[in-house]
Amino acid sequence: MKIKRLTSILAACLVVGQIQFNVAQAAVSLAKTKPAVEQTQVLDNSIKNSEISNIRYSKSDGKVRLVFDLNETTQYEVKSMDNGYVMIDFSEPIAKNYASGINVNDASVPFVEIYSDGKTSCAVIQVVDGSAFSSGELQNPRRLYVDISKDYEYSITKNLEPGLTQISYYSRKNGEKQMAQLVEVDPKYFKLVPVLGGGDKMAKNTVKAMSNYVDAAVAENASYFGDGRELYGVTKIAGDLVSSMYLTRTAFGILADGSPYIGPVSYHGVVHSDNGDLYVSGLNGTRGLNSVMLYNHYYGTSTGTDNSGTEYVVKNDKIVSINRGNSPLRKDEMVVSVTGDGKQVLNGLKVGDTLQIEQSLNEPWNAATDILGVGPLLVKDGQVDITSAEEQIGVDVTGAKAPRTAVGILRNGNVMFAVLDGRQSHSRGMMLDDFARFLIGMDVVDAVNFDGGGSSEMVIGGKIVNSPSDGRERPVATALTAVRR
Repeated sequence: MKIKRLTSILAACLVVGQIQFNVAQAAVSLAKTKPAVEQTQVLDNSIKNSEISNIRYSKSDGKVRLVFDLNETTQYEVKSMDNGYVMIDFSEPIAKNYASGINVNDASVPFVEIYSDGKTSCAVIQVVDGSAFSSGELQNPRRLYVDISKDYEYSITKNLEPGLTQISYYSRKNGEKQMAQLVEVDPKYFKLVPVLGGGDKMAKNTVKAMSNYVDAAVAENASYFGDGRELYGVTKIAGDLVSSMYLTRTAFGILADGSPYIGPVSYHGVVHSDNGDLYVSGLNGTRGLNSVMLYNHYYGTSTGTDNSGTEYVVKNDKIVSINRGNSPLRKDEMVVSVTGDGKQVLNGLKVGDTLQIEQSLNEPWNAATDILGVGPLLVKDGQVDITSAEEQIGVDVTGAKAPRTAVGILRNGNVMFAVLDGRQSHSRGMMLDDFARFLIGMDVVDAVNFDGGGSSEMVIGGKIVNSPSDGRERPVATALTAVRR
C-alpha cells in the first residue's frame, strides 16, 4: 500500500475530533449535577480503551453479509464511496488482528480493507459492479450488519452534447449479468442516416468505418445480410431504393415530414413492356434461374451476372443497351436482368423500345426518405409485440439469449439506439421478449429489432463503446447513424 493512498484514505475515514466532540456533548447532556464532569471523563476513557474486536461475514446466493460487533458506546457512519465501495467510519479502533484486511473471496465482495490510527478506524468494503447495499443494527449483543446484494440494476447517464445522451446500463439478476449501451438522439439536432458498407455502394464493412464515412456522432449495426453483397430487407437512402424483400417486415425510417417511424414495409415491383408485364423478383439481389432482378448503381460497378440471362439497360423508360450479363451500372440507369420465363417474355425487344420500371412500397413508406427494413417488431404502443412468426424470422434470431441491437422511438419523440452485449461473462444477452421489456423500461414506445449476435456494435464519436461477441468488429451491411445537422 503506497503511503500516499493510505494517507488519503485515513483522511477520509478518521473523524476523531467530530466523533469525540459528539460523544462528549452527548454525555454532558445526560448529566444533571456537578459529577457530570466525572461521568464524561469515564465515558471518554471507555471509548479509548474499547475496540471493534470481532468481524465476520457470511455468503449466500443473494448477498454477502458483514457483521461488526459493537460496544455500547460505539458510534459509526456507513456511506457509499464514489467508486461504489462502502466505507464505515468507527469511533473506536478495530482489533489489530484485522489490520491486514479480510479476504471475503466473493465475486461481489472480494476484500475488506481495514484502516486504524489506534483511536478511530474505518472499514472499506470492496464492492464489485456497484452492487446495492443496506445496513442496520442487531441487538443483544449490539452488532452492525452490512448486506451487499449480489443482484443489482443501475444506469449511468452522460450528456454528450445537445440532443445526444448516452446511457450505460448494468444489471445482475439471479447471477446473470447484462450490459447495454444506449444513446438517446433528438432529431432536432441530428439527422438519422442509413449508411451502406461501401459508402455509396453495397458492401460489408465495420460499423466504425461506416460511422467515419459520415462523421457520425453515433452509429449502430442495422440490416441482415448474406454471404456476398446481398442485403436482406427494404432499404431506402436519401429517397432512393437500395434493396428489397419478398416478405413484409418491420422497418425504421424517416417519413416525408422528417419524423421517425416504425412499422411494416412491403415491396412491390413490376416491369411494363409491349410484350407483357413481369413481376419483379427483387432489387439488387442475387439473380436466380427464373427471375426478374433489378439493379441500380448502389449494387456496385456492374451486375456481376453470368451470360445465362438477358439484361436490358434502361434510362428514362427507354432501352439504351442489351447485354447477356455483367452489365455496367451507372447512376442514371437501371438494369432489368431476366432469366427463365422473363427472358422469354422480353425476347425481341430492342434498343429504343419502351421498358417501364415501377417500384412501390406500402403507405406511409412511399414518400419516406430513408428506410431500414429488418425485424421483427419488438414494442408497439409501449407493449411487448413480437412479430417474429409473421415476419418469418428464424430461430437463429429468436432461439437463444444473444447480443441484441434495436432502435426505438421514445415518448418524447426522440430516437433510442440500443446495443446489448451477450455471450460473454459480463453480459449473457437476452431473448427477444426480455429485450423488448428492457426497452420499455427505458421509456421506448415503439421498437424494431436489428441484426444481433456478433454483428451487434455501437460506435460513439468514432469509438466502439460495447464489446462485440466475436472479440472484434464484424463487417456488416449497413449502419444506422446520427449525423449533426
